[in-house]
Formats: sequence, structure tokens, C-alpha cells
Amino acid sequence: MDRESDTECRAELERLAARVCYLEDLRAIEKLQAKYAHYLFTQRYGRIVDECFARQSEDVTLEFSDSGVYRGREKLRAVYRDFEAARVRIPGFFILHMAVNPYIEVARDGRSAHSHWLSPGAVGSSSSAGWVWGPYYIDYVKEGDEWRILHTNLAPLFRNRYEVSWAEAKDHGTVRRWLTVQPDAGSTIYRPYSEVKGEPDLFRNHPDLPEPF
Repeated sequence: MDRESDTECRAELERLAARVCYLEDLRAIEKLQAKYAHYLFTQRYGRIVDECFARQSEDVTLEFSDSGVYRGREKLRAVYRDFEAARVRIPGFFILHMAVNPYIEVARDGRSAHSHWLSPGAVGSSSSAGWVWGPYYIDYVKEGDEWRILHTNLAPLFRNRYEVSWAEAKDHGTVRRWLTVQPDAGSTIYRPYSEVKGEPDLFRNHPDLPEPF
């Protein structure tokens, strides 16, 4: 093999190796998000922070519906302790937030990623049932060889009782009623359907799909 052919061969192998690494990163991120959804649904709240969220960043954040923004691992632990308290206090309590239709952009250096998901979900207890549907906006960071959640924001379009349509519901509820821990900042983009259904642009505050970076 001459020098030119050898150089071309090496370049092609490097390109293929980078492609494999990229595909493996996508798959790892999807598995991480599936793990989070599984722990949330099956009420393994005590495992979520340690096994799903970033360990090496002080900027880790959690936001869902009108919760406000929770920042830092200890604040996140307090939130999931409130989830656990709700499970004990409310018979039949469950939360199901599926994550589908992933749109993921991994950074060129392979160390971070931005994503957009859709989440058809439901919540319930022995005496009530509700829908929670809308987008997830999630950023990830790679710590060593492991992907972790850095920022997550579930901003549903509607969260309403099962027996009332989202178009007719006058109040789309609040998650604050069963959270004792105070957020570090107010909610960023959540606007429930009951407030925006008369507007021509329901999603004016929502970000575009992530772009290559």
C-alpha cells in the first residue's frame, strides 16, 4: 500500500470510529432517559439523583410544570424525598412520564448533548386520574465514559383531570401542592393550556430543536 492509500485508509477508519462513537453516545443517552422514566414510574426515587444526574457540576437543575427551578444535587434529593412522601401519603400515587420522539444533538467534542423529547404521560391516585402531555427539554453531560442528566425541564402543554378535556379544563393544576422544598427560581417556559388556548402561538416561549454545536 502506497503512502497516499495508507493515509486515506487511516482517515476512513478514523471517520468510522467517530461515527460508531457518536451512535453509541446516542444509544447511551436514550438508555439513560429510559432509566430515569423507569425509576420515576416505579417509585425508586432514592436512586434517581445518584444514578441519573450529573455528579461533577454545581449547575445541575430540575424543572417540571410549575415547580420552578431546583438547582444542585441536594435540592434535587429534597424534591424526590417529597415524591416519596407523596407516595406514602396518597393511596395509589403514581407518575408516568414517557420520553418519545427523541431529537438529540451531541457536541463535536462528545462531552455534552442537547435534546428535545415528547412526553405523553399520566398521573394518578386511588381517587383521581390525570393527563400530563408535553415536551421535555434536556441537556446531558458525559462524565468519564458515562452520560448524565445536567438540566431537565418538562413543560407540558396540559395537565388536567382525565374526565375533563384539556380544552374545557379551567385549571390545569399545580405540582406545588405536594412539594415542600422551595425552588431556586420561578418556572421558565411552562404555560398551561387553560392560559394560552386563545393565543395564536401556543409555544412562543419554547426553544427550537437543538442545533449542532
